[in-house]
Amino acid sequence: MPNLNVHIYVDADSCPVQEEIIDVCMQYDLHPYFIATVNHYSQEKAEAGWRFMDDGSQSVDLYILNQVEKGDVVITQDLSLAVLLTSKGVYVLTPRGKLVRENDADNIMNQKFIRQQTMKQRKKWKGPSAFTAEDRKTFRSVFQKLLSEHEGI
Repeated sequence: MPNLNVHIYVDADSCPVQEEIIDVCMQYDLHPYFIATVNHYSQEKAEAGWRFMDDGSQSVDLYILNQVEKGDVVITQDLSLAVLLTSKGVYVLTPRGKLVRENDADNIMNQKFIRQQTMKQRKKWKGPSAFTAEDRKTFRSVFQKLLSEHEGI
């Protein structure tokens, strides 16, 4: 019987761990909601129940913000979105397996400010390292642990 107490939302536009999410959710009889812009539309994804938003700036983020409830889980790389979600009592996990907590907000926003200032000065900003098999393994492990410890699952 599916658990109706928690929803799993995935900011799916550039999520590299979609298969891992599906596999882990199946273990807990949960259905993840993949949310993406129409740029990522395919018939296969539509038939799998993906939800597609307009290609507007932040449309996926706004949809997720308006749908989540305390105790839900969101998987996203967008740390600004993560800050907003954790303040609502939502569990946020990055595709690299980092569980974002509400007390991470100041550091996240400071890093964003520094990055923006660096970009304004036309200095190069080193992006994230390449996504690895170890990142996938870490994500799967942390996601399984989060769900196994989650109330009501």
